Amino acid sequence: MKLVLQIALGVFLGTLASQFVMDGWHKHQANIIQAATEQRLAEQEKTRLEQADSIRTLFLKSQQNNKSGKNTPPAGFIPDDASPK
Repeated sequence: MKLVLQIALGVFLGTLASQFVMDGWHKHQANIIQAATEQRLAEQEKTRLEQADSIRTLFLKSQQNNKSGKNTPPAGFIPDDASPK
């Protein structure tokens, strides 16, 4: 009977220890995934801001170039709301 209790206690303690190890591993993996996600979002935000700055710069250059000349559309330009004839 004593041997059966020792085996049962060993199985219980082994199961408990493995559960703690698995919980720690899952938390570790979740932290790695969260850090990677935050880094990816930060890179996307940086790229978005760089694109916005580039667009803003191009727009301002276009506005400065248009101030000196007439504000006319390019040759062959057809607006989206034009009615077909």
